[in-house]
Amino acid sequence: MAQVLQRQQPPMQQHHPVRVGAPRNLRPPPAPGQGSAPFLLQRSDDDFLASTYAQLRDADGSAALKSLVAGQRNKSGVLKLFQPVQRQFHLALIEAWCDTPGLPRLDPKRIASAGFVVRRLRSDPHGSWLEGWMSRRGVLQGWARVERLGAEGADPGMQQRLPAPRLGAALDRAFTQLALEPADAWLEEKTHPLFLAPPDVCAAAAKTLYCGIVPTSSGELAAMPAPESETFGDGFGADSADFINHLVEPLRGEAMDFPFAGSSLQTAWVDALGEPGAAIQPQGISNADWAVLNANPGNLAMKRFVTLLRQLASEFDAFGTSPASAAVYARLQAIQLPMVFRGRDNEVQRFVDAGSFLRAAVRLVIERDPGAPAPEMPRAWPALSDADKRALRSSLSSAMRARFATVKGAPGRYDEPGSKYIVHAFVRLKPEGSCPARTVWSEPSEPFVIAPWYEGAGAPPVQIAMPDPTDRGFLAGLKPNVSFVVPPSLQTLMSGNPKDMLDGKGSTGNLTLGWICSFNIPIITICAFISLNIFLSLFDLFFRWMLFIKICIPFPKRSDGNG
Repeated sequence: MAQVLQRQQPPMQQHHPVRVGAPRNLRPPPAPGQGSAPFLLQRSDDDFLASTYAQLRDADGSAALKSLVAGQRNKSGVLKLFQPVQRQFHLALIEAWCDTPGLPRLDPKRIASAGFVVRRLRSDPHGSWLEGWMSRRGVLQGWARVERLGAEGADPGMQQRLPAPRLGAALDRAFTQLALEPADAWLEEKTHPLFLAPPDVCAAAAKTLYCGIVPTSSGELAAMPAPESETFGDGFGADSADFINHLVEPLRGEAMDFPFAGSSLQTAWVDALGEPGAAIQPQGISNADWAVLNANPGNLAMKRFVTLLRQLASEFDAFGTSPASAAVYARLQAIQLPMVFRGRDNEVQRFVDAGSFLRAAVRLVIERDPGAPAPEMPRAWPALSDADKRALRSSLSSAMRARFATVKGAPGRYDEPGSKYIVHAFVRLKPEGSCPARTVWSEPSEPFVIAPWYEGAGAPPVQIAMPDPTDRGFLAGLKPNVSFVVPPSLQTLMSGNPKDMLDGKGSTGNLTLGWICSFNIPIITICAFISLNIFLSLFDLFFRWMLFIKICIPFPKRSDGNG
């Protein structure tokens, strides 16, 4: 069919060459026959678009615009852009001109639309590639290789990549259906609009100028999960040293003695591990048990046991309902734990499978299920064979990957810290006579990273005026302006003795009345400010961060003019 198409298509004329890039008065003119990258501005003024247009109108405005070029860099020397929450905004500015003698401006009437894409740079030991934020039939797919759109320079829009209608309705429809057979033919890359500058701006600059806001934050989430190698990485596999060292000794397949063998498991043992100083024996702990927990071997064994339960329950979801969880549980059931000898002359050896015992222990210790029975503590965890070690690690690794994918959720557009991106601008030329429509691309921008939201960008801090808590007249005029609906159990807990709460002895009671508690937001702000300063002073003992994060400067109190 392709041969038939080639025979049927008449020879096509071509547009004269068109170039796209930064305005030539802002950057050195590109080499003949070439375009350039978009000009990226960084602005902190609120009405940044009007300011940019005003400077483009001004004959002397190019110097001011050049001073606003995005130029901040991270410690590795990579260009850094900021997010709107940091009160910094980035604009992409381009010019379109004809690559003919005199390099005249391109008539904007010849341009159907203009825009740009933000692409992510990726690499591995085998090479590097570009990814675009893709969708298929309106469903976000996430980041995918740009090469899937077709040949280099292919239009990001699906409709624009279809063959132009030239052979009659029936043949055009057949060739369109043929072109849409590959799944990747439906891919569309997310584009952002570039807007034509007002006519007076273009006239004053004697250029065809387009401007658009570069997005550096996004709430978009892909409908498809990210590849496992991307979300979890390849350096934390089942046989990696980091993964093995992360596991508690029994999950590595190493032997371990259990504390309190033969006794019923008690939550008080676990609670006692959290007692600071171990100076006073907690309630509910016998003298013999307290002696074991105070001795190094018993204390360490109990901590390892609790770590074992937490890793299985939290990190690996070993007792969940997923296939990966079931695989881990099956491996645990195959491990037989010896119990304390019972019977005449202590000669009866008993065993319990690790899966059943650990599931019961998690219910009691981790979930604190009041109806959970207390299992008997085994004597030891046996050393596993090399084959059983690898099988257990493999099931644990698969479960962790599945757990990670569940916790991480759908991948966001800019949620991978440190990723590098580029801006790539384009204009779509209208068909003229027998010249077909086509897409002309600029050069890609310099690679950049997006600064994390918490990083300072040089903008002045937002000021929040604090009320004077000593002004009784002001305080008398304050009225509650926010209310909390408090359930009975929480109200009972908050009404108790604060010291009992700190000691873990607070009670939620069994009241059935709900409460509505109203407060004043400025007063909440004062309490939060005082608490913040207290905790900053405490944490400064460890982090030594006060010099960097808190700057207090005195200023004179203004007179109100009333004497």
